[in-house]
Parts: sequence; C-alpha cells; structure tokens
Amino acid sequence: MPKRGLLKRIIILLSGMTMVAGCAPEQPQQLITPEPFLSESPFSTPEIVIVQRSAITSADFLKVNGKEVCKDYGKGEAVKLRGTNVGGYMLQEFWMTPTAYNYENYKVTCEMDIYMTLTDRFGEETMRSLVGVYQDNYWTEADFDNCVELGMNVIRLPVWYMNFVDFNGEFIPDAFDRLDWFIDEAGKRGIYVIIDMHGAPGSQSGSDHSGVDGGNHKKEASEFFFGDNAKKNQKLFYDIWARIAQQYSDNPVVAGYDLLNEPYCTYRYSSGLTDKELHTMLWDIYDNAYKAIRKEDPDHIIIMEATWDPVDLPDPSLYGWTNVMYQYHNYLYDKYNNENNAQVASLKKKIDLVINKGYDVPSLMGEFNLMSNTQAWQKGLQLLNDAGLSWTIWTYKVKGSNNNWGLYNHNIREVNVATDSEEEIREGWSQVGNSVPNTKLINAIRPYFTAP
Repeated sequence: MPKRGLLKRIIILLSGMTMVAGCAPEQPQQLITPEPFLSESPFSTPEIVIVQRSAITSADFLKVNGKEVCKDYGKGEAVKLRGTNVGGYMLQEFWMTPTAYNYENYKVTCEMDIYMTLTDRFGEETMRSLVGVYQDNYWTEADFDNCVELGMNVIRLPVWYMNFVDFNGEFIPDAFDRLDWFIDEAGKRGIYVIIDMHGAPGSQSGSDHSGVDGGNHKKEASEFFFGDNAKKNQKLFYDIWARIAQQYSDNPVVAGYDLLNEPYCTYRYSSGLTDKELHTMLWDIYDNAYKAIRKEDPDHIIIMEATWDPVDLPDPSLYGWTNVMYQYHNYLYDKYNNENNAQVASLKKKIDLVINKGYDVPSLMGEFNLMSNTQAWQKGLQLLNDAGLSWTIWTYKVKGSNNNWGLYNHNIREVNVATDSEEEIREGWSQVGNSVPNTKLINAIRPYFTAP
C-alpha cells in the first residue's frame, strides 16, 4: 500500500498506467516493465543461515501466545513466519500470469471470465479440466524445493471460492484435492501454509485479484458486501470456511486461516460510507466467520486483514476473539528505484503504525514489494525482522524478464481462452511451470528468511 497522508486514497499515474493504493497492479493491456536493478553500494546483510527443516508434526502446531506465534499449541518455541505468496496459481491475475486479455467476442479480464468463457465454449467439465492443466503445471514439487533452499518456513496460498464450489454454490467432488496435496507437500519440507481467501463469493473488492473485475465500477461489482445477493454470498463464505476448518482442524501444517483478502480495496476511501459503517460491516463478517470456524476448529490461528491500517481492525477483546493474528499489506506504486528512500520509508511508516497501535496479537505483513532497488529490499526486510513481524512477499512467480515482482520469472506464450482451441489452451497452459530465477533479487534477500 502506498504512503498516504491523513488516510487519504492516493492514485498515482505511473508510466501511463493508473496505480491504485493498496492492491497489486491492475493492467488491462500491458505488463509493468521494471527498470533494471540499480548498481548500489555494498550493504551489510546477515550471513546466510542454512536451516535443515524436518517434516512438520503435531508438536509444531502453531497457536498465539500474546504477540508471538508459538509451536506446541502455543506453549513452545516462538516462530517468525517468513516466506512468499503463491499469487497467480489458484486464482489468476493477468498482469502476472500468461493468459491474454480479450475484449471482443468474449470479455476476459479475470478468473471468473476464464471460467465462464471456457464453460460457454466447451462445457463446465472441460473448463475444469483446462483449469486443472494450468494449476497442475504452475506449481510443482520443484517450487517447494526452491522455497526450502531459500530458507522459507511459510507460504501464503491465495485461493478463491470457485476452487471449492460450482456456479450454483455446491461443493465439487474434488474440492480439497489440490489443497490437500499442497499442504501435504509443504509439510513434508517443514513449511507452513496460510490459507488465504483471496476471492470471496460475489467479490469483496470488485478487483481482478478477487476473481471478478468490476472495471471502473468496483464497488458495484462487490456483491459480497452490496446488492441483493450479499447475504447469500456471505452465507456461502461462512459455509466454505466451515468446510475448510473441518478438513484441516487437526493439521499442524496449516499456520492459519486468512479470512478475506483486501476487503473494499480501491474504494476504501471513496465508497461514500463512513469509516464506522465500513468497519461495522467488515468486523461483523469477520466475527461470523470466526464463529463458524471455531465450531469446527478450536485451535488454528484465524488471520484478519486491515484495509489498510491498524485503525481498520478492532481491539480483539471487543468481539472476544482469541488466537488471532492481524495482517497488513504495503505497496508504494511510485519511486520504483527507492528515490529519496521512499520505498523503505513507506514500509517503516506501516510498521510504526502497527507497533504503536499495540494490539496484543501477532502481526503479519502479508503482502508487500520493495520494487527495483535491492538495497531497499534489504533495508525493508531488516526493518520487518527487527520489529518482530512475520512476513510473506508478493510474490513467488510472475511473467516477464527480470520482473522484480517475482522471485521467479516465466516467458511463455499467452493463452487466449476466447479464441484458442482446446488443444492450444492445453498446450499453452502445460508450459506455465517453466521459469527462471530472478537471481539478483534472490541473492539480495536470501539471508533475511533465516536471520535471527
């Protein structure tokens, strides 16, 4: 989230594109081409610590103890969670994934458009099969091994509701197969998983990263909060979380349940509603989801996101919440090369807000990116580690070459789901696992995953 004064919504025009505070870039037609990493003076970095991770067992089950996350159901060793997001895997965002925007015979700008277009062209069964090809290949065991090699101990996994249900809101037969596999493979390697509801039924933001793209009418497209279907969508949201909690209630690999990604997002400060109205609506939904999960799972950490600052979350005692973690995101879509230390200052401002608010809960910087200056990355990660916050960078993989939004980059043909044949789609999406390391970024930040 960009710097903001007096909690105002800031819109920044960068390279001819409008970037909106707080969300990963929305690009209907082109990919951000970052400037090359700058040549910088040496920066004192921690030594690389090689950590031998063992498979996660019940003794590693995480719970909250004050402001710490601790093993052994909250009674053991404190853990700082440090890792990455797997954006673009179970929910595509076209600015970072190899799927083409289309505006002619079918409008295709988001994951829901993929589902609807492929269903209209080939039927729902084939749609699921084609999406399966993409997901089967996007993330493999080799990617887990890359995360282990970097020293990560957590992955935040964005999902959306259609991973679990069909167009009618009925659970599909294999609703948990992919998530089961992901959690099992991570746990074997000593990596925790945060399950992040990135796209709720009806869309909580009207932005493409929720699975629905509302264009210039994002509030109106947010049928999770507004409109005649809001209550129905919220009930399905609670039902999905209850089923997830049933599935993983005893699973120590799951670090926590991240209830809702970036609610409101771009219209947080322009909705026409007061802060109190927005807070009450969101916090009541959080409370209902908390209760639905606790009926099935008394032990896992429940993670709640602020949009955008600590003032946007309540003191947990107001609702009687326990074993919860609060999450924040931070992006500055300006000063990509950290001119005047702007990137680092933006992150420091957010960290200071979190610390000064003083909630007696652990804090997670769940999404952030420090752009094109490797020294900014190093300084920012040092700030997070010094503050004792857990963190997951955005993101693991993006399309492009030397694209600083990803630890790994892939350059492959873009699939056009509106015009490509079924065979062309299968062939194109079978290549999405091909990527190369963003070596300069990886080498710069590797020590911070395991630093004391």
